[in-house]
Amino acid sequence: MKDISSLRVQLAVFSLLFAAGMWMSKVAQPLYFDGHGAMIAFGAGYAVMAVIGGLSFAWGYLADRMGGLNAVRLGGVVYAIGISGRVFTDLVPAIIFSAVAGAGASLALVGVRPWVRSRATDEEIPKIVASRSLGNQSGVFVGTLGAALIFAIAGQAEDGQRSALLVAPVLVLAGIVWITFAGRSSKYAVAPRNTNEGQASPDTRGLSVKLAVLGCLSGFYVSLVAPYAPVILSDAGLTDAGAAVAISVMSLAQIGSTAVLTKVGTSPRPFRLFIFSETATALLTLLAAGLLQLPGLVVAAIFVARSAFLALAATAEETIQYAVIPAAAVGFVFGIAQTAFLVGDAAGGALGAVLWHSTGPWGLLITAGAVTLANAILFPVLLGGKKPIPA
Repeated sequence: MKDISSLRVQLAVFSLLFAAGMWMSKVAQPLYFDGHGAMIAFGAGYAVMAVIGGLSFAWGYLADRMGGLNAVRLGGVVYAIGISGRVFTDLVPAIIFSAVAGAGASLALVGVRPWVRSRATDEEIPKIVASRSLGNQSGVFVGTLGAALIFAIAGQAEDGQRSALLVAPVLVLAGIVWITFAGRSSKYAVAPRNTNEGQASPDTRGLSVKLAVLGCLSGFYVSLVAPYAPVILSDAGLTDAGAAVAISVMSLAQIGSTAVLTKVGTSPRPFRLFIFSETATALLTLLAAGLLQLPGLVVAAIFVARSAFLALAATAEETIQYAVIPAAAVGFVFGIAQTAFLVGDAAGGALGAVLWHSTGPWGLLITAGAVTLANAILFPVLLGGKKPIPA
């Protein structure tokens, strides 16, 4: 247990630092580029980063070959280099550094899966997954708050934005240094399972298709709500400041629910937890659509509860994925699922704009709730009878 506790700490701290750097840079970059009149370069770079990062199946294949921890280290360094270049606002450098950042981030994030799979037994994975989720959610909070503090301290807006852009890669590199030195004395909890078998098997191909379908659905409904949450809350009657506070409380609700799972795990039956949490998320989304005419605080309370259940469902989902994906192909298959999520995210973003202009928040929430409910039903249908594929 001592070794697994060490892995949980390593992964939680790394996830916190990596996410903090990522989100600090995400907050500062559009403001910095806008101040330099370079939003075309920003948009082009963002698109390139999304395309390169969307090749997650390729980065996952590479992570399986080179080893998960090595992939995380290499990807983290590459990502730090990529986001450090965001201080350059000309078109060509913006595109080049964005491509570097997209490759690095995707390799590092996909590499976490084979790293965990090679170090932990099936019984230990639920709490490790919860620790990673807790670190990631805490990092989002720290990164956005840190950017705000840097902006407040700086004498001029441009100085604050540039400072945040330069601090962000330092946080990412600190995460790499942490896992490099913190893991030196750790021993494998289970024998490393990194063979060439599994990726080409019919079972693995079928599983990849199923996870791709589910990933697409998840990305679709997430992008229908998350980007529009501040505007939905504002339309419900909250001030801009009130909406911002509500978003912060939603983040804290996710941190709190995940923190509970780091202590108790996802239970021996993660499918039950997923179905319950995903169904609750769907019903709360539909409830919010039906109560938009009520005071903004009521709508905000529903969104906070929804965020807590969404975090529980996401953690249970990842635990189930670890259980059914063969160890030899964990990076590759997780990469396919991540690519599918990004495809769904893009599709949801495109439809979301149409729904917003045609039906307003009601249409967004009804559609998101229906798709979430479909995912809650389809997930156990596709994976419920799935046995772990031997490595």
